[in-house]
Amino acid sequence: QTRRRTTSTKKMTTQMMTMQMRAPVRSRLHPAMRRVRQHKHHQHQHRHKAAPSNQGDDELAQAMANAQMAPPNVREEDFTNYYRILNAQSPEEASEAIDAMTRDGSLTEGVVEAALATYQTAQSKGEGPEIIAALKGLFEYLLDCYQRANVPPALGLIDACVSGLSALDDRARADDAAQDAVVRDVLRDAQMSVEEFLANIDMFLQSMTQQDAQFDAQVAQMRAEGVDEEREQQIAQLVDMRGAAKEQMLVIRAISQRCLMSA
Repeated sequence: QTRRRTTSTKKMTTQMMTMQMRAPVRSRLHPAMRRVRQHKHHQHQHRHKAAPSNQGDDELAQAMANAQMAPPNVREEDFTNYYRILNAQSPEEASEAIDAMTRDGSLTEGVVEAALATYQTAQSKGEGPEIIAALKGLFEYLLDCYQRANVPPALGLIDACVSGLSALDDRARADDAAQDAVVRDVLRDAQMSVEEFLANIDMFLQSMTQQDAQFDAQVAQMRAEGVDEEREQQIAQLVDMRGAAKEQMLVIRAISQRCLMSA
């Protein structure tokens, strides 16, 4: 049985701890849904498709088979929900369906994995750039919605602290008291103690450190297998975001420790 070479959305969701959260961008749905109805999606029919025997290039055939294999944690129900979105008659209908799935809990990791597998299969099969862009836009929107719905509360508070600090003017940003006030206000509104907040930050940082070696190994494997310019840019962007997010989290941790000591 072949192994698929895809990036798990579970890892992507975990990587929310490595970057500032972003709200789902509904405008992505409009170009995606205009084009996606023109595409015939047969991903579910290829969940265990073997590499074509007439391919002379074994490596390419293997990559094709891997890309077409659905993730093992994707249920038929997940694919059904994903295709329900694909079959929407308008971006508004798709948005309503996604909102409903978010509310009732049916927007699962498996649904996002189904979107990712379909997008990657379209890439591997050389579909037109408009179709690939449409599938990518839909996948990214679903990923944003899923991450937003499943983000740990403390991670949302870290994001609120980052936003609050960014809103300070240059003079206030250099003032410890002003920084402390931002963190205290966020925690007071959320009714979370500084101690609990610090414990969560330490847990996130520990998780990020544990992920570093795995992330580096995954990047090395991808590069060894060969990546195009677009994928290389995506890797570089993710590396930058991980580094910036860890730096932001360390800043919030230092301010929180100062708040705890001065309480």
